[in-house]
Amino acid sequence: MDKFMESRWFMRIVGLLLAFILYLSVNFDDIQKTANNNGSTSQNAIETIQDVPLEVFYDSENLEVSGLPDTVNVTVEGPKAVVQQAKTVKDFQVYVDLNDIEIGEHQVEIQVQNISDKLEVKLDPEFANISVQEKVTEEFTIEPQFNESILSNGYEAEGLAVDPKTVKVTGSKDEVERIAYVIATLDVEEEINENATREARVQVLDSEYNKLDVLVDPEVVDVTVSVVNPSKSVPITIKQQGSLPKGTTLESISVEPKEATIFGRQDVLDTVEELLAEVDLSKIKKDSTITVPLALKEGLNKVAPEEVKVKVDVTTTEEKSLSGIEIKPEGLADEYEYTITTPESGLVDVALKGQNGEVSKVKKEDFSLALDLSGLEPGEHEVEIQAEGPENVEWTLSQKTVQVEIKEKNTSA
Repeated sequence: MDKFMESRWFMRIVGLLLAFILYLSVNFDDIQKTANNNGSTSQNAIETIQDVPLEVFYDSENLEVSGLPDTVNVTVEGPKAVVQQAKTVKDFQVYVDLNDIEIGEHQVEIQVQNISDKLEVKLDPEFANISVQEKVTEEFTIEPQFNESILSNGYEAEGLAVDPKTVKVTGSKDEVERIAYVIATLDVEEEINENATREARVQVLDSEYNKLDVLVDPEVVDVTVSVVNPSKSVPITIKQQGSLPKGTTLESISVEPKEATIFGRQDVLDTVEELLAEVDLSKIKKDSTITVPLALKEGLNKVAPEEVKVKVDVTTTEEKSLSGIEIKPEGLADEYEYTITTPESGLVDVALKGQNGEVSKVKKEDFSLALDLSGLEPGEHEVEIQAEGPENVEWTLSQKTVQVEIKEKNTSA
C-alpha cells in the first residue's frame, strides 16, 4: 500500500478527483438552476381567465369616461401551479389610470398589476379608445305613460300623474345634450277598472328612442292613472219582431222604464242615441208583460237597468157556431096550429164572433128566438125571427126568417 500511494498514478488520480470536486462546488447553483428549468419546462401551462373586471382610476366627480370595456380577458402562461393559483384566486388587478388624462379622445393601454412575475400575461383587449368629457347634471321633467289596453272594456283614463315629477340626470355633456325623452311607463299585468298606482323605472332616450348611458336619480318613480267609466242616459225603443198569431190584434205596447243609463268609452257613448228592447210578437197570444234584456254594443260595459218590462195589450178574435137553436112561436090564435116548413127541422144556427175568450162562454141557452104569429090567417107565411142574445159578442142567425104554414085545428074528432 505504501508503495502504491507513493506512485505517480496514485497522485494523478487523487488530483483528478480533487479537481472534479472543486468544479462541482463552484458550479452547483448553475447546475441546479438548469435542472430546475429542464423539469419545469415540461410542467408549463396556459389559461385564459374570462371577464376580469376592469378598474378605472379617474376624477369621477367631474369627468365622464366612455369607450372602456367592463371586463377584460387575461391569458397567463407559466408554471402550472402558478397559473392555477392566478386563475383560482384572481388576486391580480386589471386597470387603466386616467388621473392625468385630459378632456378629449384618447387611446389608453390596459394594464395589470399584482400578478406573479413568473407568468407571461396577455390582455384582450390591450388598448381602448376612450372619450373623456365633462360630467354634467341636469334636471328633467318626467313624462308618465301607459298602454290603454290595460283598461277594462269601456273604461277611460281621466288623468295620469307621476311622483316625483322630475329627476336628475348625470352623464357626459354630449350624452345629456342628446336627451329627447324622459319617460316612466306604468306596467301592470291585469286589467284595471279603478285608480291604480305602480312603480315605474325611468327611461332616458334620444330622439330615435335609443337608451342613453346616463345615471338617473331617482331611478324608480310612482305612476298613477285615474280611471273613470263615462255614462249617459238614453231612451229605450221597442223593436217589434215577428207577427202576432192569426186572429190577434195589437192594441198597445209600452216599456217601463222609458230610459236607461249606459256606461262605456266616451267615443262610443256619443254614437248611441237609443237602446232597443226586442219583442217577438209571434209568441204573444194574450195580454202579456214580458222581461226583456237590453243589449250593449262593443265599447260599452254596463247598463242600468239591465232589463226592462214590456207590456203588450192585444185583442184576440174568436169564432164558433151554435147549431140547433129552437124557435118559439107566440100569439097564434087557439083555433090554429102551425108548422115550420123552412127550415124543415124548425131549428136555426148561430155564428158567433168575439174577442178575448168571450165567445167560448156563450151557450145555446143564452139565445131567445121567437116568432110573432098573432093576426096571421091560415096559409103560408114568411115570418121574421125575433132574436135576443148576448151583447158582448157578435152573432148572426143562419137565417132571419122562416116559412110557416098555419092551419085550422081539426075539431071533427
